[in-house]
Amino acid sequence: MSENTKLKYSNFTIDQGYFYTFDHGLDALVQKTDDGNTAFTYPYDTLMSTEVTSSEFDGVYFWSLENSSPTSRVRRWLIDNYICKLQETITFNSSNYSGHNFDVDAFTVEHYHDTLVSGVAVSGTQITLNTYYDHATISGATLHLGPNSNGEAEDVVVSGTISGTQNVTISPTIYEYAVNDSVNYYTNLWLFNNYNGTSTSTGALYKINAHTGAYIKKYPGGAYKDVTACTFYKVNSFANHGTNDMLCYVKGTNTLFVNVGEEFESKLRYYGSMVMENILSDEVTVITVHDIAMDDQNVYRLQKGDDGSGSQGWTYYSYNLSSLDSFVTSISLGAYPAIIAANTVSTSSVVAIVKDQFLQPIVGRLVYFTEDDPVGSIIGSPQNSDADGEASVTYKSGTSAREVKITARVEQT
Repeated sequence: MSENTKLKYSNFTIDQGYFYTFDHGLDALVQKTDDGNTAFTYPYDTLMSTEVTSSEFDGVYFWSLENSSPTSRVRRWLIDNYICKLQETITFNSSNYSGHNFDVDAFTVEHYHDTLVSGVAVSGTQITLNTYYDHATISGATLHLGPNSNGEAEDVVVSGTISGTQNVTISPTIYEYAVNDSVNYYTNLWLFNNYNGTSTSTGALYKINAHTGAYIKKYPGGAYKDVTACTFYKVNSFANHGTNDMLCYVKGTNTLFVNVGEEFESKLRYYGSMVMENILSDEVTVITVHDIAMDDQNVYRLQKGDDGSGSQGWTYYSYNLSSLDSFVTSISLGAYPAIIAANTVSTSSVVAIVKDQFLQPIVGRLVYFTEDDPVGSIIGSPQNSDADGEASVTYKSGTSAREVKITARVEQT
């Protein structure tokens, strides 16, 4: 893949097929198409002098991260009347958060998207959501209702919920809303800090109240250090978990998916991991992913080099693609026993294991086996992979004591 969006700075996010990047040189939020053409620019109402290292869109607001350690800064913006208007700034340093230093290159905002089950009249004080998020629709949370059929929208504050239901009590509405009108809201910021408190021996994932900036908790661990790209997205790629909102972050050549709503022994649970191809042709050097965004089943990785190329040699930042749809990424092959007599009688069971980019088994896929023994033979090829992604055949030995090469092949579709 060649350079496409050609962004000057290492941040981007996506909305409705357009790419958005904070450009502090232009003092504007720049909207681009996937071929690098500028579709529109939204000037800031507040000038920004520091480069943005990561950006997010939560369905209503754009968010930016500036990192000039020992201070990191997260800002929330709203496009209003063709201007990108600053709504909130949260500054992270040891003065504002005693006992904590900050060096943050990646962050995301925990956000949710829902619809109304029933209409709401003007001055309404109760809504019914389509989905119940017990860890999100809490008292004090702010919900963004709309737009309605007239293009009107507003923020309301949650004053209470009926436990286990989708019924939410809110501050009185200004406008009227209909069934299926949108409800968007954000709850927490998640910061990948290269400090764990004041120590740099390991990093930590920080949970911050996105409305007040209050420190909630940190999760220390090496997995959270030197992270440069993350996002928050609803993912359906893990068969055992269904569709869930997940914190997604890049570490090396993998994207990891975190369940922010569940802990085990004071640690966050992981849904799983996805292998990517952000590696140079030497199969050793990892290409840095500077930001990540997801749209539909597409994963856009902001890089300065093409997957599998000889160097990270792009002039500008552009995206490479991964997919949240399952596809074959690996076949492992084993022979049991691995050494048999060359007597045309002895046999070995040859087992291929087919897995996708999430290390999940590929089920019901034909696997074709071949060998290079002019006398020996494969018995039973092809075979369908089973529930564990395994397909097995039998190899019958030839007459020469030699190393036999057995190959397994599977079609992608």
